Amino acid sequence: MPAWKKSRKNAGMGSPPGPVTVIDGKRYLYFGGTGYFGLHSHPAVVRAGVKALQKYGTHSATSRSGFGNNPVLLNLEQKLRSFFREEEAITFASGYLGILVLAQALVSQYEAIFMDEAAHFCVHDAAGATGKPVFAFKHRNPDDLHRALRTKLKRGQRPLLLSDGVFPTFGRIAPVQDYARVMEPYDGLIGLDDAHGVGILGPNGRGTYDHFGLKSANFYFAGTLSKAFGGHGGFIAGPRKCIANVRSRTGTFIGSTPIPTPLAAASTRAIEILRLHPGMRARLKRNVTLAKKGVKALGISVEDTPVPIIAWTLGSGKRMAGVQRELMKRGIAIAYLKYAGAPAEGVLRVTIFSTHTAAQIRRLVEHLARIL
Repeated sequence: MPAWKKSRKNAGMGSPPGPVTVIDGKRYLYFGGTGYFGLHSHPAVVRAGVKALQKYGTHSATSRSGFGNNPVLLNLEQKLRSFFREEEAITFASGYLGILVLAQALVSQYEAIFMDEAAHFCVHDAAGATGKPVFAFKHRNPDDLHRALRTKLKRGQRPLLLSDGVFPTFGRIAPVQDYARVMEPYDGLIGLDDAHGVGILGPNGRGTYDHFGLKSANFYFAGTLSKAFGGHGGFIAGPRKCIANVRSRTGTFIGSTPIPTPLAAASTRAIEILRLHPGMRARLKRNVTLAKKGVKALGISVEDTPVPIIAWTLGSGKRMAGVQRELMKRGIAIAYLKYAGAPAEGVLRVTIFSTHTAAQIRRLVEHLARIL
């Protein structure tokens, strides 16, 4: 059968992502994706995008180094500066590019890269693209990082550590406080892809560094607007010098089209909503606690953190795919995936939203108990 006919039979989402989502024409209780606060379909977010589309069109059709700036993009960056309490912020078309842009902006400040072996694909791509020596250390292992620094770093060299802030498959948090201790004697830099941390972790929702109460001139991060913030595109918020380097030295700013204007406007409104309604993060935290307690009661090991990701293995890919199919038959959608940091057989993965009800979470746990 031709590929296009197969794709028509599997049409995917037929609604915005939310607690109940239409997939292939059927409504499912949905525990997938990254729509952590339901902002992707929030009426005010959608209205902001539509208004900008009508006024500015789809996008500027040129790079921001020329005529490609507009008030919507500038306002989004101002909102990011304010949310993260940083000197500057800059946006670009994809969150996947964030850690690459960051590594390029800092390239004159380090001589070697040390990278978590289980980091996201984008971190591997970024490290390789710098042209600097790259050394992997064991996953979330500060002792192995210390060994790698001691044996691989040459005298007088300054290291850059690259890692996820929150690892997307299992939802584990990088032990950044331990990394900081190991990197300190080398005056090392730390760069996090904090795509799953921003908006969620920390007392202010500012991500992994906020979660640990860490602040340093040597700490940097890149984030995405496409997950907690309900929009689309990547960003870096940080010191003025770093952002100036992005504008003057990186092809992502100089030679690429920016975030589509309607999505920039939608992202701006979503950030405002999340900032003005801290109860959304409180609801997410309660839902995560409820879900993890329920799944743990089934004998499944879960990460005891506020991260809204629950993932586990069941010994074989065949069995896990079977569990996913059985849940789908019962009107519940969770992910079975093979992704960055997952074992070869893959994992079953549940994502929790602030917009899930307690009854919906209990329904998931009850059906998992019957199937497992």
